Amino acid sequence: MTILITHRPAMKTRATYFPNLDGLRTVACLGVFLFHTLYLYAYLWTPHDAPVFRYGLRLLSVGAQGVSLFFVLSGFLITYLLLQEEAEQGQVSIRGFYLRRVLRIWPLYFACMAFGFVVVPWYMHLTGQPWHETADPGMYALFLANLDAFRHANAVPATFNLAVLWSVSVEEQFYLVWPVLLMVLFRWWRPGAFLLIIGVSLWFRYTHATDDARLFAHTLSVAGDLAVGGLAGWASFRYAGFRAWLGRWPRWAVPAVYVALFALMAGQHALGSHPLNVAVERLVRSAFFAFIVLEQNYAAHSPFKLGRSRWLTYWGTFTYGFYCLHPIVIMVVSEAITRLHLPTQLPTVIGLALVSLPLSAGLAWLSYQYLERPFLKLKTRRLAAPGVSSSQTQEVREAVVNG
Repeated sequence: MTILITHRPAMKTRATYFPNLDGLRTVACLGVFLFHTLYLYAYLWTPHDAPVFRYGLRLLSVGAQGVSLFFVLSGFLITYLLLQEEAEQGQVSIRGFYLRRVLRIWPLYFACMAFGFVVVPWYMHLTGQPWHETADPGMYALFLANLDAFRHANAVPATFNLAVLWSVSVEEQFYLVWPVLLMVLFRWWRPGAFLLIIGVSLWFRYTHATDDARLFAHTLSVAGDLAVGGLAGWASFRYAGFRAWLGRWPRWAVPAVYVALFALMAGQHALGSHPLNVAVERLVRSAFFAFIVLEQNYAAHSPFKLGRSRWLTYWGTFTYGFYCLHPIVIMVVSEAITRLHLPTQLPTVIGLALVSLPLSAGLAWLSYQYLERPFLKLKTRRLAAPGVSSSQTQEVREAVVNG
C-alpha cells in the first residue's frame, strides 16, 4: 500500500453515501440547539434556585450529548472513507484529505472567529457596554480552542458563539492526526490505532475524574468517541459478514437493544463519581452512539430509520452551519430581549427559543449557499481528476462536524 503525499491531484473516489446519517446528524444538532438555547435563556432570566432551572437543566443536558454523537459519526465516516479510498485507488492522498477538510471547515470557522473577536467587541464598544474576552484568538486560529479555557481557570469565552468552536477544534486535531495514524503507523494492524486512542482516553478520564471541564472538552477525554466511531467504521468496511449480520436483525431486536443500553447507561450514571465509573461512562455512551450509527446504516428492519424523513435528511446538509451559527442567533435574540424590555417569564423564554430555531436554520442555509458551497465547488474542481465522476453532494455529506 502506498500513501500518496505528492502534489499530483488524486483520482476522485466515489464515496459511499449513508442516507440515514443525514437525519441522525439533524437530530444531534437539534439536541445541541435545545440545550444551548434554553440553557442560556434560563441562565440569564430564571432564578438559579428555581426548580425549573435545576431540574430543567438536568433534562436539557441530554441534548448536550449530541456533540459526542457528532464525534462518533466523524470517526465512523472519516475512517470508512479513508479505507474506501485505499481499496479503490490503491493509495491514500493525505494531501488531498487535508485539502478537503480545509475547504470544508475553515471558511465558516474563521468567519465565526471574526464575528466573535471583531464584530462583538466593536458592538459592545459602540453601545458602551463593558466587555472582557478571555479567549485567545491565537489559540482559536490554531484550532486549540478546546484547550484555551484551561489557561483561564476553565473560563468560558464571554462571546457565546466562540464557546461552541471547541468541538470544531477537536475535529481538526483528529483530521490532522488520524490519516497518518491509521494509514501509516498502524497500517499493518488497524485495530491497534483504535485501541491506543481508547486506552489513552480511558486513562486520561480516570486520572482527571474530578475535573469536569477537562472531562467535557479536553482532546484526550473525547478522543475515545472518535476512536469508537472509527472502530465501527473499520469493522463495517472490513467485514461483509458483520454488515450482513446486522441486516438480518428482526424488527424487535433494535428496540430491545435500545432499551438495554438505556438501562445500562442509567444504572452506570447512578454509580456516581468513582474514577473508574467516570472513565468508563463516556466509553459506554460512545458505544451506544456507535450502535445507533450501525443500525441506521445496516439494520434493514429497524423501525427507526431517520432517512424516511425527507425533512431531517434535507437539513442534515446544513448542520455544520447550523451548529456554528445558532449561538449568534441566540446572542442577537438575547440582546433584543434586553433592549426591548420584554418579559422574561418561562413561556416567553420558550417562545423565544422556538423563534431562534427557524432563524438559525435560515442563517445556516444562507451560509451554505453563499459561503460554504463556493469552497465545496472549488474542492471538487481541484481534487477530481479529468474524466472521473464526482458528487459534490457527497463531498458535503462526508464532512461531519458538530457539533
